[in-house]
Amino acid sequence: MARGPILDDARLARWARQLLVPGFGEGAQERLASARVRAVGADGVTTPALVYLVQAGVGRLWIDDPEPVSPQDVSGGAGSWVYPPSAVGRPRVEVAVEGLARLSGFVAVEPYPTGGVPDATLVAAPSAAQALHAAEAARRAGIPHVVLEPDADGGAVVSIPPGAPCYACARSTSAGRPALPGVAALSALAAQELVQLITAPRSVAGRRLDLVRGVLTNRATARLAGCVCGGGAPQAP
Repeated sequence: MARGPILDDARLARWARQLLVPGFGEGAQERLASARVRAVGADGVTTPALVYLVQAGVGRLWIDDPEPVSPQDVSGGAGSWVYPPSAVGRPRVEVAVEGLARLSGFVAVEPYPTGGVPDATLVAAPSAAQALHAAEAARRAGIPHVVLEPDADGGAVVSIPPGAPCYACARSTSAGRPALPGVAALSALAAQELVQLITAPRSVAGRRLDLVRGVLTNRATARLAGCVCGGGAPQAP
């Protein structure tokens, strides 16, 4: 296989083990290295997903979070991987860019540029309304997106490739509880799903992964009757 222009010798050495994963290879790594990913939400719960994306080799990671670093972000969980205690009160975007950029010299980590057009979106917004808004923007743009729903020490991940049932069809209707440190596995799973959607677009159908007490279940998402994502009239609020 001819080597593409993105994977020089240094990058091949950096991701040598990843390239050996069955079904991955240089083509998938090049697609990943060419991708612009927007991360909507960057709190402590989301940190494992952000670290995963950087370590996996996305080309450009845009951090979109208007909030400051909170005490919960640095309280000994996975958030401390990026947010040190001294960062409390500073803008999350600023600290996340600093912390994540140190993990790889091959990935550009930047604040989300207003009007920037991503190739994929990770939605980890702090509220259901914000998550719905970000997911709908990604659906309208026709780009793959994954929504993270933390709930206690578990939660759910919803994968939405273009044309699949939208997040409004597949989201949880129960209120999530504050996440515990164990939810790091769920966050990393969300990043893994997004990497698959970028590198092998046809390999992941619309699906919802629920993690409850350490048990993972997987089910296909279904379109709600009349939802705008199916081309019909929007549902009444």
